[in-house]
Amino acid sequence: MSTLTVQNIQGSSSSSNTINVASGHKITGAAGSIVAPGHIIQVVVDDPLSSNVSTTSGSFVDTGLSVNITPSSTSSKILILSTSIVLNNTNNCGVELKVVRDSTDIWIGRGAAQDGLVNWIASGYGAQSCTINTIDSPSSTSSTTYKLQYAEEFGGTAFIYTGATFMAMEIAQ
Repeated sequence: MSTLTVQNIQGSSSSSNTINVASGHKITGAAGSIVAPGHIIQVVVDDPLSSNVSTTSGSFVDTGLSVNITPSSTSSKILILSTSIVLNNTNNCGVELKVVRDSTDIWIGRGAAQDGLVNWIASGYGAQSCTINTIDSPSSTSSTTYKLQYAEEFGGTAFIYTGATFMAMEIAQ
């Protein structure tokens, strides 16, 4: 195996700073950076919930899980990942989750239960594991806040348990 050591690599003016590599994939980027499409540029993680949170509000409220990320390119995608355990402590009631970018809804829970709720308790209590993975295209290089919100549905108290996680990953395009 050989090693090529250089001080600078510059694409020709006709290639718009694109350098073709032997495999046929393109590695592109602004002056001073190289970005390969599909690669993770940055990861931002909030600390897991350190205590249970609960609400009796039928309107969405913050869980306390949020991240701020500043995309490096307007073409970047943001992958949002979250895991949590939810429960509503009353029969015939549920819990709904959603992810917002600043004030824009980008994902709302659509579980198999009644009315698209993430967790629906018809009889007795039961906690349910919820995993969110969704892609957003903010088309911005400004600082952006993503947060997890939740609401109780049809009464009772909605709970999200200790250890819930929330993260954002910038994916190069």
